[in-house]
Amino acid sequence: MNAPELHPDLDPALAAIVPDFTPDVLSQLRGNGLVGEQQLSDAVERTEHTVSQDPPVVVRVHRPVDADGALPCLFSIHGGGYVAGSCAMDDSSMDELCPKLGIVGVSVEYRLAPEHPYPAAIDDCEAALRWTIANATDLGIDAGKIGITGVSAGG
Repeated sequence: MNAPELHPDLDPALAAIVPDFTPDVLSQLRGNGLVGEQQLSDAVERTEHTVSQDPPVVVRVHRPVDADGALPCLFSIHGGGYVAGSCAMDDSSMDELCPKLGIVGVSVEYRLAPEHPYPAAIDDCEAALRWTIANATDLGIDAGKIGITGVSAGG
């Protein structure tokens, strides 16, 4: 199967960077090719929640086990060029940051292209952020202290 056709000006530039980016390569990346084996910490509790929208969006909340009260929040959008990756990519960094900084981490599992074209991923991230703000009290988050981070597509 051939890679999808892109704008003629982009084809040569992308071919030089990733000459064989095919659906097979995409399948390999999605098969946890971006997330290695992780040893997760017992110092962080991870819970998944579903944001009610059409279609639903899953968010993973990372909270230090020994934390009390409302904490600042770091809302993270994973990388992967909008075609690969998952909220699991944030698990290791949230395991380190949440207890060390005394924060709650929230990661969003957004829909991936090409199956879900633009702006699906952006819509999912916005819905997840709005949900986080609306549910801040229940999540133990200080709604006035929410920061956003991300790499690649998430940045």
